[in-house]
Amino acid sequence: PTSAPVAPTPAPTYTCAQQCCYPGVGNANSYMQGICEEQGCHYELWSNGSAYCSGQNYYFQCMIDNCGHTAAPTTAPIPPTPAPVPLTVAPISSPPVASEQTLAAIVCGGSNGCRNNAEMVDPTESHEVRCCSDTDKDGWVKKNNCEVWGASKVPTCFHGEDLATAEAICQAEEARLCTAEELYDKCAKGSGCGHDSDLIWSSFSVTVDPIPPVASAHYLACGSSRKTCAGTIEMADNDEYHEVRCCSDSLIQGWNKRNGCDVWSASEVPICFHKENFVGAKSVCAANGARLCTTAELLSDCSRGT
Repeated sequence: PTSAPVAPTPAPTYTCAQQCCYPGVGNANSYMQGICEEQGCHYELWSNGSAYCSGQNYYFQCMIDNCGHTAAPTTAPIPPTPAPVPLTVAPISSPPVASEQTLAAIVCGGSNGCRNNAEMVDPTESHEVRCCSDTDKDGWVKKNNCEVWGASKVPTCFHGEDLATAEAICQAEEARLCTAEELYDKCAKGSGCGHDSDLIWSSFSVTVDPIPPVASAHYLACGSSRKTCAGTIEMADNDEYHEVRCCSDSLIQGWNKRNGCDVWSASEVPICFHKENFVGAKSVCAANGARLCTTAELLSDCSRGT
């Protein structure tokens, strides 16, 4: 007789202990060991960090972050990239801007008695006041060679005023300060107050270059090859006082250009200056749209006779 069929042996069941799979839990291996031993199985912790539990009908292998199979090694977590912090740029402080300086011309009121015919001075200095008018005013003087009327009593004599006050005095008389040329031509001479021997405020002014000269001294050169100083060159500190002549590389109406020279030159700029320091002289020439002459130009007589 045929024996009863024998039932096939069931395939072993491999059960994964899901309880062991707690990502990041430090005691997960210890927990696995307890589960494994409760099942009467053999527990091993391998050097690669995975746990292995084996026994009849029971098997699991677990990594900290994987269950039922060997997990691929994980890299250390990459910290999130922080949001970029806007770069704060410290404001760049500009170098202090040099204050603009102005010089104004004072001109001798008469033919004699003044130490100099004219000077460029600070507008806050105190000097005498004379006024000029382009229209006839009762009691004001008019010279034959002048087109203006001049006065010193406006309505009284002023012997020590700054430039702003002098301008206001003349405006109150419905007049103006005389130009440097008008004072130089003695258009207000003899108008009183003893100002013929004084240096009078004029309307001529210049703006000084705020950038100081690099050199502390500059050359002087004789103005003519026909004078006793012919060919003389001297070095002078910038603060010394000397005469002024100007040169221009382009035509300026009324200026002189001599044969053999490439520049136009003048001494009356707009009047003669016999006492200016280097900065004052340079500023006078710049106000006329020109420059100081070079040593070579002066020694070549390019400004002679002006």
